[in-house]
Amino acid sequence: MSHLYLLGVATLTLTSAGFAGSDTNADLQARLEAAETRINELSVATNNNWLNDTRSDEIRSLVHDVLADADTRASLQGSGSTAGYNGGFTVGSADGNWSLTMNGLLQTSWSNVDVDVSPGVVADTDGWGFNNPNSWMNFSGTIAGDYSYDVRYNWDTSTTEWANGSFDLGDGWGMTMGTFKVATNREDMIDDQNQLNLLNQVTGTLIAGARAYTVGNGIQLGYSGDDMRFWASLTNFRPAAAPFSPGPVVNDSQNNVNLRLEYMVEGTWSQFDQFTSANGSASGTLVGISYNTVSANSVAGAGNDTDGDNTLTVDAQLQFGGSNLYVSYTDFSDDDGAVGSTGDFDETQIMYGMYLDDEWEVYARWIDRDTNTGDNVLSIGLNNYWAGQNARWTTEITWDDTVLNNDTTIISSQLQFYF
Repeated sequence: MSHLYLLGVATLTLTSAGFAGSDTNADLQARLEAAETRINELSVATNNNWLNDTRSDEIRSLVHDVLADADTRASLQGSGSTAGYNGGFTVGSADGNWSLTMNGLLQTSWSNVDVDVSPGVVADTDGWGFNNPNSWMNFSGTIAGDYSYDVRYNWDTSTTEWANGSFDLGDGWGMTMGTFKVATNREDMIDDQNQLNLLNQVTGTLIAGARAYTVGNGIQLGYSGDDMRFWASLTNFRPAAAPFSPGPVVNDSQNNVNLRLEYMVEGTWSQFDQFTSANGSASGTLVGISYNTVSANSVAGAGNDTDGDNTLTVDAQLQFGGSNLYVSYTDFSDDDGAVGSTGDFDETQIMYGMYLDDEWEVYARWIDRDTNTGDNVLSIGLNNYWAGQNARWTTEITWDDTVLNNDTTIISSQLQFYF
């Protein structure tokens, strides 16, 4: 429209100029040229504005489409699944109500055993060899948010170490049923890969395999608060040697009542899942007390029952951000004097570890068991952490006089991979 207006003005000007005479022709020609120049400028500006408006509309449309696509993707993600590594290989729903976490442990070691034989007591058991103390897979996770499960299968023994389900009762309380590790003391509650030392004790003529702990089949009530935890369990022991065994339990076979209370003086609960305390990590102190009583008349038989056997344990775990200390005292009361038992005894254990730098840690462990055989164990070892507990090499020497009153020296070196 502005083009036509300017063109009309120019035409009228020229028409008027025709009556004005030739003197004004030069001036009119100049004005006409100026008008044409201005028309061209306005035309270009108008076209540019039209292009800018068009581009602006296109950009707005593109942004709108991108945002709509992002909303769609977010909506789909909210109803989809997640996968990754978080303390184990994990898959689950985006809201966390359904999940599966897979963990695995491989420990392989070499050991040399030197037994100072008492003449006429036991045959020479010197020797060396390779061993796999632990090779297991663990599966755990959540079901519908409020329920959880925990299953561990050991490849070395071809047995299920435990399998249990738990549900949340609210306000920090929870219930567990199935087979589970009984909360007998702090050391047994710490998992295999997070132990400070090796299990360098001889059983008969063999290096002990998996670390001995108590697994029961039953029910457990637990509580966890800001600075206090509590467990109370009623179980049937599985009728075979520790730490676990295949096959079902016998009803009313070996009833076990276990109570444990822990108080955290300083720190967070998760840091006490392992003994070590790396350089720069937070300090913490955890103290606990456990009481365990066993009744097993129907299994042991006359003269060999364990009815009324009681165990009281007091322990403390301390971490100092570069060193750690564990102290425990256990009092065992053998009320019935079962055949083959060691009778009443008390045991004191002290274990200390200290980092030499960020990767090397030296430790020592001393056990004094006050029994009729006077058992003592001293271990000194060195941990080399390649990738924390996930990849680690441990070398240890142990002096053990618990085997038929013979002095035994064990040198072991173990490789550990954990995920």
